[in-house]
Amino acid sequence: MNMRVKRMTGILIGFLTILLLGDPRFQSSLADKILPASRSLAAGASTIAGCLAPAKARTAFPGSSEYQSARTVFNLRYKYAPAAFVFPTTVAQVQNAVGCAEQLGIGISPRGGGHSYEDYSLGGRDGVIVVDMTGFTDISYNKAAGTVTVGSGFRLGPLKLALWNLGKVTVPCGVCPSVGVGGHALGGGWGFVSRKFGILSDSIVEAQVVIANGTTVRANAIENVNLLWSLKGAGANSYGNQFTFKVHDVSATMTHFSYTFLKSQQAQTVKAFQIWGQVAVAEVTTSLYLDPSGGNNFYGIYMGPSANLNAVLKAFMDNVPAPSNQTVIETDYITTVLIDGGFSQNADPSVLNLHSFTYPTATFKAKSIIVKAPGFSGDGIKTFVNSLQAGPATSYFIFDLFGGSASVINQIAPGDSAWVHRDALFSIQMFTYWQNNPSQSSSDITFIDNLWSAVRPYASSEAYQNYIDQDMPLSAYYGSNLNRLISEKKIWDSNNVFNFPQSIPVR
Repeated sequence: MNMRVKRMTGILIGFLTILLLGDPRFQSSLADKILPASRSLAAGASTIAGCLAPAKARTAFPGSSEYQSARTVFNLRYKYAPAAFVFPTTVAQVQNAVGCAEQLGIGISPRGGGHSYEDYSLGGRDGVIVVDMTGFTDISYNKAAGTVTVGSGFRLGPLKLALWNLGKVTVPCGVCPSVGVGGHALGGGWGFVSRKFGILSDSIVEAQVVIANGTTVRANAIENVNLLWSLKGAGANSYGNQFTFKVHDVSATMTHFSYTFLKSQQAQTVKAFQIWGQVAVAEVTTSLYLDPSGGNNFYGIYMGPSANLNAVLKAFMDNVPAPSNQTVIETDYITTVLIDGGFSQNADPSVLNLHSFTYPTATFKAKSIIVKAPGFSGDGIKTFVNSLQAGPATSYFIFDLFGGSASVINQIAPGDSAWVHRDALFSIQMFTYWQNNPSQSSSDITFIDNLWSAVRPYASSEAYQNYIDQDMPLSAYYGSNLNRLISEKKIWDSNNVFNFPQSIPVR
């Protein structure tokens, strides 16, 4: 299995919880939305059920088999117990759920793919209403405009396949096929064409939203510009019905590559990665996978023919020994999606629809850190590799190349959207898991915390919000944009209806 499959891009923290609209079939005015049936603050199961009943959405409550099934999300560490699940298929049903939560005085959380690293897709605490958005999977491709409008119930695998079939186009997003598009887009959304096309939030063109007070607004480059600014990097945990994205042509030949090195060469590959990353062409995006057992894998996609690959990777290869193994595949874009999604390169692309897919789960702790150019110093590399190699086998680290002088990601100013990390060279995802051995959890968490602290003097104070970590302050995710986000929060959700651990505060 490709090491890339181990990274599960998570639904993250957010600025406010909103409802994104687009398709007239799903729009509902304030006058005709379904209102809650009760204003009682006694939020027992019968009270919640009675409040939700007028909308006729499918629901699940504690004690039912459907409830137990719905509780299963990517990270099994917390196992929060929601008060109820709601499975809407119309905007009116979502509005009803939001109104019930507000009037009954209980929390509410949306769920798209359920990949929140801190289980914020279950509310981050017990007793909330979880609104599962997987019923929203419409798609409309506008070839002339170069845009696509998609339901937020889409996961990345089905979305990439649909766009490929519609016109050999894509949106720049992550590799895990079961991640939901909503939280992924609103927290950034990095993938293997991002240095050429930007992160996914950069491709958001417009959203029509129902805000906390129930009114409908449009957010685009002309109307409610500040709301759009906020959504592009700090709008996750959203009740996304639909997004309109700019799409990008991926019809040309692609080259997927992977080079394996020895454990003793981990320091050399880190050094080479950051030297080369500063000058790499925009058409190549890569990752470096390392683990304590000796994993040392440099891989990615070059948007061009394999004949050019040696020249494209020269500054990396000049600084490392010969790889112990290598694979170079000249192919089309959708085959690279299959490979990075953990499927065989010869698989029928229809597997990306996930009809027979086993959704991944794990019990884990993750952290991240942003490293800026020129990268780690020599002492920083030594500290990182020594700490890494002393860790448990159930840990891994992935360097994702964001920046470099040619990267489109870094050609946008930090204040032009809520996603502030525009001078990042790379991020490091730090991941440790213990599955069915809970006694291992304490030592694993201590290891990952200590390693983060050890490399912090050689990196920045920033972290990537799609790898959400409850130990990090909001400033790590939003930096110089945090104060503006607080101001916007006051405008769009002054009563803090949509709150959860690590949401933008009203203060």
